[in-house]
Amino acid sequence: MDDFPVYGRKGRLGAIVPANNSVIEPEWWSALPEGVALYATRILAQGDLTPAAVHAMEGNVDRAVDELAATGVDVIAYCDMVTTFIMEPGWNEAKVAEIAAKTGTPAISAWTALRDALSHLGVSRFALGTPYPAAIHALAPRFFAARGYDVVNDATLDVVKMRDVPKISADTLKRFVARLEHSEAQAVVLLATDLPSFSVVTELERLSGLPVLTSNQTLLWSALRAAKAEARIATLGRLFNV
Repeated sequence: MDDFPVYGRKGRLGAIVPANNSVIEPEWWSALPEGVALYATRILAQGDLTPAAVHAMEGNVDRAVDELAATGVDVIAYCDMVTTFIMEPGWNEAKVAEIAAKTGTPAISAWTALRDALSHLGVSRFALGTPYPAAIHALAPRFFAARGYDVVNDATLDVVKMRDVPKISADTLKRFVARLEHSEAQAVVLLATDLPSFSVVTELERLSGLPVLTSNQTLLWSALRAAKAEARIATLGRLFNV
């Protein structure tokens, strides 16, 4: 029995995933270092992407935290970016601290992961792209500006229905980034954990000449670091290789 595989022997990542998201788990599994395992639980999210839908989804987080804590993971990642812009100021940091205090497990969120990735690369000035409906996208540049970042340009694909974001193709994303003026930027930032990006991160970096940071990429990087696991993945851009 000594040679029986122990799943997650080099790291056990716990993820709280909105139920409409069909992207983050396959993307993480495609890139996880050997010996690292992913354990995910879902919180109900459906319909159009509206503040009311986000508030309703957030009500399920405590149950999801309890489930992951029972699994015995090394980190709990709250894998939703849009809550950052819709909930009250400071909510994100407070929620992560609450999860960590309740479970005794390090906790991160899409925002704290992006914040730490920007710091790691020394980026304070970036071009921003999202798939969010226009009214929600408009909240993002203001959020970043209030925290000292310079969003030099921003654009949205203006996708209203939650389940349509995972349908965005690699070619669509490449065209979107190509149209996003970034000559004054230090990086390109692409938000949303249901936006498919892993297959094109390195190509987007080549085409733009800049580091490209995506929600799923920065979350995985931050989760691996929190779990004290290997965090060098050649296919996921400069963030994982500097």
